Amino acid sequence: MTFFKKKSMLLVFVFWSALTLNAFGENIQVLATVDRTQITLEDSIQLSVTIKGTQNTPPPELPSLPNFRITSGGTSSSTQIVNMERSISITHNYRLTPMNIGQFKIGPARIRANKKVYLTQPINILVKKSTAPIQTGNRPVFLEATASKKEAYVGEQLIYSFKLFYRVEAKNFDLNMPFGASHFQKEELGKAKSYQSVVNGIQYHVQEVSVALFPIKPGKAEIPPATLEFDIYHRPQNRSNGGPFSQFFNDPFFSQGTRAEHKVLRTKPISIEVLQLPEKGKTEESKNIIGNFNIVSNLGKDDLEVGDTTTLTITVSGNGNLRGVSFPEPDLKKLFKIYPDQPEFNQTVIGNQITGKKVFKFALVPLKPGVVKLPAFTLYYFDPTIKDYRQAQTHPIEVNVRPSSSQETLNLVQSNSLGNIIAKPKIEILAEDILPLHTTLDDFNNINTKINASTVLEFTFPTIFFLICAFFIQQKKRLTTDMAFYRSQKAYKTASQKLESLTHSKNIDSKEFASELSEILRGYIGDKLNMKGKAITAAEVEYKLKKLDYQTNQVNITRNLLEKCDTLQYAPESFENYQELLNETQGLIKSLEKNS
Repeated sequence: MTFFKKKSMLLVFVFWSALTLNAFGENIQVLATVDRTQITLEDSIQLSVTIKGTQNTPPPELPSLPNFRITSGGTSSSTQIVNMERSISITHNYRLTPMNIGQFKIGPARIRANKKVYLTQPINILVKKSTAPIQTGNRPVFLEATASKKEAYVGEQLIYSFKLFYRVEAKNFDLNMPFGASHFQKEELGKAKSYQSVVNGIQYHVQEVSVALFPIKPGKAEIPPATLEFDIYHRPQNRSNGGPFSQFFNDPFFSQGTRAEHKVLRTKPISIEVLQLPEKGKTEESKNIIGNFNIVSNLGKDDLEVGDTTTLTITVSGNGNLRGVSFPEPDLKKLFKIYPDQPEFNQTVIGNQITGKKVFKFALVPLKPGVVKLPAFTLYYFDPTIKDYRQAQTHPIEVNVRPSSSQETLNLVQSNSLGNIIAKPKIEILAEDILPLHTTLDDFNNINTKINASTVLEFTFPTIFFLICAFFIQQKKRLTTDMAFYRSQKAYKTASQKLESLTHSKNIDSKEFASELSEILRGYIGDKLNMKGKAITAAEVEYKLKKLDYQTNQVNITRNLLEKCDTLQYAPESFENYQELLNETQGLIKSLEKNS
């Protein structure tokens, strides 16, 4: 029995050794293939990189493909044993969406395995113009992109609208809207709108997305084509699908014979002529304020005592980019103590125009009695409708400040108009207490106090303990009542936890990574500075940090990092330096926290 057991174990060992030796001895092979070599701008290519002989390799290093947008299509692996030979392989799939027409070469992909580098063979791809009919009203799906203006000044608002028209069952939408970060600053305008429209007598369901764009520099600027990838589901003619709108956002009910067709649609690029603001009439205050605005000011109360508090409110409203509007502290330091509050910003979209309101508040504490006139406040801006500079101004406000009713009236030392000291009145003693009363200043100077250490501790320790307890109680109470303080205290911990979670995120693409990183950084800054984190722009952050006297390099790094994240979200190509960008963000947040 023992003989057969040993023989069986020997056979298992020989079998496993054969497989293992075969696996290790097998040559590694790499192969790159595509599902087709000729496509149009409305199609996409599936690129597959297969590695035979091993499964323990990092993902392939793809070549630079500036004429294609790359999205991951997942991986698959297989292991086969045929005639005592073990064959293993792993395949990495990618979807390539063409951005231009022409003849292109997909260069060799690099694969690192067993301390060696393997290269795939290059592949030639021909991208032709679309042969689809021009009549948009006859097509099952088509796109439309428009700009509210073909000519705009630097900083002037224009609206970019993207519309999807469809009358078929579709799913897996992937919209890419690059705006040219070097030419425009983007402002989100809320959620997409859904409605129905009739085109050439045919009814379509419409999904519309709009954003506000602000030109950065003069010259000819181009809004690149928007690209939409999606799958169209073709079902058997004898099977009812229900309405296309009801299944637009739901997983399709796959039945026998259902076929999915991947499609790519893109809009035409839009050229914008960006004009420089005229030099005549330009001031330092008006250079970044473009639109049509109104300004009003009011005071909480205009009749108060010395030491009372009132609030000065300055409200700017109108059409245009209000984020760049700011007001310094009023020049009233000789008359008032001034405590500025964080500006409040709100905006809505009416038609194709951003209408907003920005509110500035200053707490004023009068220092001396009298009638004080608060000056008029002026907003300088450029009005593109009249192509000239204008100004909006508030009305002056008169404030009556009365002497404090709780003013101290006891004067131990008085002087006459000649500067001579008036004799102090003699203190009249009405009764004697247990301890002798001191009636002159000399009495206080001659008191001989002998206090040892134990006496000091006896009297001071309870006081110190009480103050410490009171401090922590006050801090806890403030955390529950002061939302700005709560956000500031929790900002670093919250951001650190989110960054840690992002570090361990798997199967995340570059655009999603950049979006989440931008949200974390904006959230931290918003919590720390009591701003609306997700909506703040890089320019707003720069202005706020400078005002709070953060270091110049911190300000520059913060703005550059925010702009980098915004750019990567709409970049046509993916990036791989995840960890580098993550480390940069972590280092910046630590630096800001240390100096906050």
